[in-house]
Amino acid sequence: MFNIGLPEMLIILAIALIVFGPHKLPELARAFGKAMREFKKATEEVKESFEAETKDLEELKNTLTQENLMADLAEEVSNLSETTTETTTPTEAVPSEQPPASEETSTTPESEKTEEEKKEEGTEAKEGNPPRG
Repeated sequence: MFNIGLPEMLIILAIALIVFGPHKLPELARAFGKAMREFKKATEEVKESFEAETKDLEELKNTLTQENLMADLAEEVSNLSETTTETTTPTEAVPSEQPPASEETSTTPESEKTEEEKKEEGTEAKEGNPPRG
């Protein structure tokens, strides 16, 4: 506790014996022992109450976290159901009559095309093939 060895303890006891006398020394030791016991008991009580409060706070935190997760999940479900009802209409259920776009159709603008692509389009136009895009 205080890192006191045997020689230091003997010196302290000898000084206490000289100062307080042989009749008073046992009473002082008992009083010191009781005070230490009460101090340990009070420390343990404070420690237990602190742990209990910490446990209560952890439970509260877990409850709030679960409630937030449930609220977020409910919000996502409602958003998803709103999105589903908005996108699913009877007219969209009928397939469109337009043919799907072919892979050959180029969606890049003219400025981004490489010179090779421009040359290929030029040769296709000369050969009688319709230009792509």
